[in-house]
Amino acid sequence: MNKYQKITVYISAVVLVFFLLLSIFTGRWGFFLWSLLPVFMNLSVAFTVKDDKQSREKDSAK
Repeated sequence: MNKYQKITVYISAVVLVFFLLLSIFTGRWGFFLWSLLPVFMNLSVAFTVKDDKQSREKDSAK
């Protein structure tokens, strides 16, 4: 995992904890539930970009 992926994971964890606490204190779980999809989309993009970059490097080495 490179530096940018680690930062993405940390920021995503902080965002999820923030919305979890907000939902616990307000009792409205929509805040937390609606934050799940954008966070997981962000994580999936962060990790698939690495795979695409590595596959291009392998193709250019051939």
